Amino acid sequence: MCCFFQGFAIGSAALVSLALFGAFVSRASISTVDVLTPKVFIGLIVGAMLPYWFSAMTMKSVGSAALKMVEEVRRQFNTIPGLMEGTAKPDYATCVKISTDASIKEMIPPGALVMLTPLIVGIFFGVETLSGVLAGSLVSGVQVMLRLLVNIMSLVNINLRSYLFRL
Repeated sequence: MCCFFQGFAIGSAALVSLALFGAFVSRASISTVDVLTPKVFIGLIVGAMLPYWFSAMTMKSVGSAALKMVEEVRRQFNTIPGLMEGTAKPDYATCVKISTDASIKEMIPPGALVMLTPLIVGIFFGVETLSGVLAGSLVSGVQVMLRLLVNIMSLVNINLRSYLFRL
């Protein structure tokens, strides 16, 4: 059931993105977006790269935060007596602090990428190139999200099969 709602969310996000792209084209007074012009074509290529770059930066951030968390848990297992036996309580506050600090600090570069790319492209290369960037990131971003949904659905399928085999 959760995959249905995720698919609905992806479709809604794609529709809103398309509406925002239409509003941009209307507001920027662009009559047509010709993908054969070099400026728009370069924008399409850069825009198609952005969701993958953002995803890679996000995964790297999550990986470094997870490494810090694993190191903290190891430290607690080594220094707090009775933690392995279940007689002592772990230091939850330190783990929460690591997670919170990492989520704020590590997500600055991906957020800056998403916020600054349209500004830089629009200022330095113009609205035609920006329309290509927006169109490329719209199409590529929807594909990334659909691939994620298919991956989640396959995991749900694997879990369902293992559950049914246990019955």
